[in-house]
Amino acid sequence: MSRLIKNTVLSPLVTGPLLYLLTASPPSIRDALLLRLPIKNTTALFMSLKWLLAIGLIRKANKVLSDWADNKWIWKDDKSVWHWETEVAVVTGGSNGIGAMVAKGLVSNGIKVAVIDVQPLSEDLINCPNISFYQCDVTSRGAVQKAGKAIRAALGSPSILINNAGIGNAGNILDVSPEKLRAIFDVNLISQWYTVQEFLPDMIEKRKGHIMSTASMASFLGIAGMVDYCSTKVGALAFHEGLAQEIKYRYNCPEIKTTIIHPGWTRTRLVKPLEKALQKAGQSIMDPKTVADAMVRQILEVKGGQIILGPTAAPALRALPSWLQERIRDKTAQQATVRATTAVA
Repeated sequence: MSRLIKNTVLSPLVTGPLLYLLTASPPSIRDALLLRLPIKNTTALFMSLKWLLAIGLIRKANKVLSDWADNKWIWKDDKSVWHWETEVAVVTGGSNGIGAMVAKGLVSNGIKVAVIDVQPLSEDLINCPNISFYQCDVTSRGAVQKAGKAIRAALGSPSILINNAGIGNAGNILDVSPEKLRAIFDVNLISQWYTVQEFLPDMIEKRKGHIMSTASMASFLGIAGMVDYCSTKVGALAFHEGLAQEIKYRYNCPEIKTTIIHPGWTRTRLVKPLEKALQKAGQSIMDPKTVADAMVRQILEVKGGQIILGPTAAPALRALPSWLQERIRDKTAQQATVRATTAVA
């Protein structure tokens, strides 16, 4: 509700006409409106509306420029090249959780989906038409190559890649074992090199594609007890930014979209061991369908960029004074206080 009020107050479509009616409309209209307003200091009212209009216009211009930049400086896309009934999407870690919901959302729009995962499909996906399963360890370059070859032979070349596979640990830096540390970096970050190396060349050849990564609000700050997880998500953000630059300037193919999504705490198997601690800390937990719906919508709208499902000012955290950054980090210190084994997201 507060966001709705904020967006209404700062909308130029609201403040602009209102300012006109109160200052420049015919006297009969202006006077009638002023009589109905329970405000005596009209000078302050007019000044406030002017500031709100100016701020709203700046926000609107900023959004337009940001969307343009996220779209690799392409002003208008040729969406006619996308035919959902012929498109093939690869979803890593798509057997359960957010990935499974994304797979179902894509096939409901006619897209064929290849799920690659070490775990078998969940029961609600087994009989779902247009979903094919390829057992694959995404931390193995050879396994990804083998899965890619099988997918192209059966379904055709994928035009959509969703790097959703992820695992998480809850534990302090001194407690994490070398095996778990290696595993979380391999699954959450290194695997994205392997999948992009496997599927990007076909997208470049066709000058069409969309690569999406599932990151986290942890991309923007480190959390005690989850330093390994946060580090991989910071890396995922850097990978997304660098990939977008290489697609534009190394392969001269800005038509290929790149998206990264940053959900907050989401009710998945990864978060389940932490739910009590999060609730005690007053943190809300998102429904995984909210995340999946946002990802599917981004694909269907043929848009690239960042999707932030949390405080929209999070990317600006590093621009704040150090003392304020540290106060924000201090508030997260008790959110991951239990030890948990690795769980698939």
